[in-house]
Amino acid sequence: NEYKSYLRMNDNTDTFMDNNILIHKLLIPNGNLTYEQIATQDMSGGEKKLINDFVYMLEKSKQLFTQLRNLPQHGQYNWQIHFSRTFDCFSKLWKFQQDHRTLLDTKYGLRRWQIGEIASRIGQLYYHYYLRTSDTSYLHEALIFYLAIRQRNYYGDVDDDIMQVKRLRYYARFLVVALLVNKLDLVSELREELRGLIEEFSHTHSTRDVDEWKGILSELSSFTTALSHVSVNRELHGLTEELSHSHSTRDVDEWKGILSELSSFTTALSHVSVNRADTSPVSLTHRLLPENMVEPQKHLSPSSPIKLEHALIVGMKMGQPKMTELSIDMFRIGTTLERNPKSLPTSANPVKQFLYKPTAEQVLCSLAETCNDLSHHSAQLIYFSGCCIEYKEMAGNQEAYSSCYGLSFSHRDTTKKSSEYSRELLHAEDLNPFLRYPTLLIIDCDDLNYDFSNVSPAFKQPVLTLISPKCIPHAFKGNDLGSLLTMFLHCPLMAFSMICGVQTLKESQYRQGLKLLNNTLGEIFAVINTSKTTHSHLIQLIDDPFLRLLILRFIFCRAVLDLHTAFKTEEYYPMSSPKINMAEVIVKIRRNIISMANVLESVILFSE
Repeated sequence: NEYKSYLRMNDNTDTFMDNNILIHKLLIPNGNLTYEQIATQDMSGGEKKLINDFVYMLEKSKQLFTQLRNLPQHGQYNWQIHFSRTFDCFSKLWKFQQDHRTLLDTKYGLRRWQIGEIASRIGQLYYHYYLRTSDTSYLHEALIFYLAIRQRNYYGDVDDDIMQVKRLRYYARFLVVALLVNKLDLVSELREELRGLIEEFSHTHSTRDVDEWKGILSELSSFTTALSHVSVNRELHGLTEELSHSHSTRDVDEWKGILSELSSFTTALSHVSVNRADTSPVSLTHRLLPENMVEPQKHLSPSSPIKLEHALIVGMKMGQPKMTELSIDMFRIGTTLERNPKSLPTSANPVKQFLYKPTAEQVLCSLAETCNDLSHHSAQLIYFSGCCIEYKEMAGNQEAYSSCYGLSFSHRDTTKKSSEYSRELLHAEDLNPFLRYPTLLIIDCDDLNYDFSNVSPAFKQPVLTLISPKCIPHAFKGNDLGSLLTMFLHCPLMAFSMICGVQTLKESQYRQGLKLLNNTLGEIFAVINTSKTTHSHLIQLIDDPFLRLLILRFIFCRAVLDLHTAFKTEEYYPMSSPKINMAEVIVKIRRNIISMANVLESVILFSE
């Protein structure tokens, strides 16, 4: 808690400049004074010292920020040292400009956009602290600063090309944070503001620069469309509106009160975010809530319980919706590994590392660093979202590897020589040295023609591999909405609705479906707990609440696809290694799945 709430935007000195200050600013070349200019100004020695101190802190903060930004993503120790130094410098800088704002305005020529830059970098520090620690409360600290910059219009007086670009970058960062805290109404407002700023930007910049920002805006639209593909409509709003025309105000207020209570209840129950307009659909998002957790009555594994401590999330799929360097699959799996900050302590979230379109060397380096950082009784999650290709020159010469297929890091760049592909493939055997801790490995690839069950732990640690189907029916192909398996792992009810062809749910359908889903996951867990065929690796990994949720949702996905009439053959089913006895599970939960389909009025799509 040493960083949280330490810096706040309660800046009472932040008032608009009076006429005297404005006149003085016009007399200062380029807005700010240099060290040499400060020495020649008509001011007291104390004033010169204060301004020199500010200039020094400003330059020092920029240096430290750049050093922190250039650190590699892996490795926690060095990053924490650099972060502490950088945050301490910015906290002193922020307090200094608050205490001496009048002097800095009148004598130094401090501009409002410079205050905005300091605030923006503090927001970035909070955001990057979240990325390093997965503590979602720091997202809200970042949001405080980003909101204040917008409310106080700190970037309102930008008058050069460099500052226009900085303003656009601020909006891009603000949008990412707003998406992560599920402020979709705010995202919509920011998107329109960004559209206007890009239009203004286009009047003075080259087509190439403008097209780049228009591309970011297009990515944002695709990303939000994928997030809100399945929505929930409130059923009572129309009825209360109709009631108001023919009944007393007292009766109408009573029903509106019930509707308000229902909104609060479903928000807590399913972590829905209600858009500003009451008649708007409810958008679904899922961080870990107490009611979503299937808790064991007793510790299942004979060994000490393990805890998921680190997750490496790698995104390599082409053409998926993305925001900056966060694809829709990465976003979904990342938020699934977080507790709801309003309901559960967020400091216990596993540390996540996101790698978007990395090289194979970067992935292996991150895996090695993870092994160095993990503590005793810790587990790791390794998630790959990408494509699998064949390195044909390896065929017939497979001394090191069992197959010439592997995860591709070349991004299907056909300009590369075939001899270079060997360095850009990651094979199952490449992962073996890093399985020194309990591991859940998730491989979600398009057209997967390689069985990653060849991952064979040599360190007597539990390892479970969850593998996407080799292919999916043509009707569900395409990356516009993200991967089907990852969607099931993130929000099973949304994925279930999607394969039923349902894009809008009534609120009663959502509540019934969610209740049936939670009951189904509980029954799956009971089967695993009592079955004599359950593998010991599964028993050990399922102790952790995050790993347990992902495993149960994977089994639910496998059972649903087995019963769905569009998924007719084994190649459409996800796999696991070691194998899970699905026959026992399906017998137990078949009725629940049919009931869920019945709630969605799609029972015809499932075989009874």
